Amino acid sequence: MDRRSFLLGGGALGLAACAKPERDLLASTNIDAIKLQPAATAGTISTSSGSPSTTSADGSEVAPQTSPNSLYPVVVPEADLPGIEFVVNALLPTTNVSATRGGPTQWTFDNPIESGGPLVFLMDLDSFTDNEFYRVLLPVRPNGSFGWVNANDVSLTRHNYRLKIELDAYRLTLSDHSNVIFTTDIGVARNNTPTPQGIYYTTELLHPTIPNSVYGVYAYGLSGYSDTFTEFNGGPGQLGIHGTNDPSTIGTNVSHGCIRMRNSDISVLVEEIGLPVGVPVDVV
Repeated sequence: MDRRSFLLGGGALGLAACAKPERDLLASTNIDAIKLQPAATAGTISTSSGSPSTTSADGSEVAPQTSPNSLYPVVVPEADLPGIEFVVNALLPTTNVSATRGGPTQWTFDNPIESGGPLVFLMDLDSFTDNEFYRVLLPVRPNGSFGWVNANDVSLTRHNYRLKIELDAYRLTLSDHSNVIFTTDIGVARNNTPTPQGIYYTTELLHPTIPNSVYGVYAYGLSGYSDTFTEFNGGPGQLGIHGTNDPSTIGTNVSHGCIRMRNSDISVLVEEIGLPVGVPVDVV
């Protein structure tokens, strides 16, 4: 097999723990310090929090149909259920999150986030039937933390994507509707600064303003953080998936925690597939 495999053709329509190959390449490896700008969002599929009405051939409104899967109070076609994920999008300038359902505020998140992108969370699907609060995965330490947001403060979008990072195999795999559509080899962390295993999600999509940067042409921020670095070159040790200006590092242990891709490969995710934020990432 070729080094990468894009199986379905055209596709569907700071990263402070990243190492740089040369110490003087950038003044800082903090994602905000090098002034990355949010890339144009693409690929997010909108849905309403209630069942949408439909229109008949003569233009008259038809009552919404019951979802084929009773778990979801929105109309979700049967074909869209495999691998479905719901993204919780903040509507307010600040979003309060509680450690328990309906409990006191424990975290407050700004919207937009520091890099300028929208604040999103990944929903725990077990909480979807709750009409008042959603349980969401949080972009905080410790990794894997969950909290509860008020359903009135957010909107929902849905997609069917999932990323898998296999550290020992140096491999990234993207699935859509539970089917593998893209796989390629990657660069991973050094043994003394490992990427923590677990489930994360993409929090932001950024486009480096510095040509030929260590981050390559695009960078996805992740909700997880390094266990080795609580601070790294002025940043919080956030993990990420990004391109590289040194493709010779692909297939090696090179970074301080981030996942490296060839620029051509991450461009497939962003430009051809339109991979949105809020995509779960399994690091194993």
